[in-house]
Amino acid sequence: MNRKIFRAENIQQAIANIKEELGSDAMILGTRKISKKPLGPYAKTMFEVEAAVPQGKDAKPSLKLNLNSNQDDWVESLKEDIADIKDMISIAGFGNGMHNMVCNHFESVGVLASLLRVGVSEKLASALIQKASGLMDETADQGSKIKSLKKYVMHQCLNQIATKDFFNRDNNSNVPHVAAFVGPTGVGKTTTIAKLAAMLSFQRKMKVGLISIDNYRVGAFEQLKAYASIMGLLCVPAFSSQDLSCALDRMKSMDMVLIDTAGHSHFDKPKLDEILQLIKTDFRISAHLVLSVTSESIIMKDAASAFSVFNPDTIVFTKIDETKRCGKILDQISDFNLPVSLIANGQRVPEDLIVPDKRQLLKIILGKRR
Repeated sequence: MNRKIFRAENIQQAIANIKEELGSDAMILGTRKISKKPLGPYAKTMFEVEAAVPQGKDAKPSLKLNLNSNQDDWVESLKEDIADIKDMISIAGFGNGMHNMVCNHFESVGVLASLLRVGVSEKLASALIQKASGLMDETADQGSKIKSLKKYVMHQCLNQIATKDFFNRDNNSNVPHVAAFVGPTGVGKTTTIAKLAAMLSFQRKMKVGLISIDNYRVGAFEQLKAYASIMGLLCVPAFSSQDLSCALDRMKSMDMVLIDTAGHSHFDKPKLDEILQLIKTDFRISAHLVLSVTSESIIMKDAASAFSVFNPDTIVFTKIDETKRCGKILDQISDFNLPVSLIANGQRVPEDLIVPDKRQLLKIILGKRR
């Protein structure tokens, strides 16, 4: 096996040079960052990649002979190097900010790639790592730096996250908690309400009432009423402010009243204003913004901005079982500074509903759901 060392200003260029000279069968044997020398202020940070092409049928035997000491250690080291290369390739398509980050903090490659892979935005991932890097011991060796960086980034993520168990029995007043669920069309508001109603009724032994003010979607009330009938809960429609006041008055003895609202495009301001006027009653009604994690980050952000007119108390994230990129949850929390009250992770009622704490939510964000 003939080995050769390639040097370039970035990993992507080094890999391109390897493919051009050695072909696509080349193996990556190791990587190293070469820092610029203090005496050369105009010198650039370089990356060194060792590669080779197996020669003939004796490639594997000769490899074993050259290892001599501990083949398992060598294989593990090679796996780590390959993982590093994959991480570098995965961030190659991002902007200059990412490349500068890698050059200045080479130990951040793995953490950065992990955040980007789960859907955390480039901007937030960079900010988290920059902040964590400022807490590290620069005199430590590379291995210690990587461990420290991971720990500090996780702490930064936890600091970004807020959760709140809003739907509990802490109610000393003589009126029920009234909660309206708002959000775009198709995010799963009705199913989430059904799951929550079942959890509150059967697990927390609360008296729960349901109200539908969705008079736009065909069969919306019937769907909610069907769930309510199975659970033995009171469910009524209310399509005007007067109807809603009457329905709430009828449910004064409840612990919790859940309101299902119509889903509208976040660009349809008149419809949003219509719902806002409808839920203005003498009762204190909390609003809970429901967003689907299957939506693109920019769409989620636009929707959250539009529905901010309701002054939501919490965010509810749905459909986390339908994507591997739950990192966008972290962006939404950071952008709007709202706690997360519920996570919906499937279609089963009531099983697929989570009231997360901070660490549980972080695991979901990072794709570690078990």
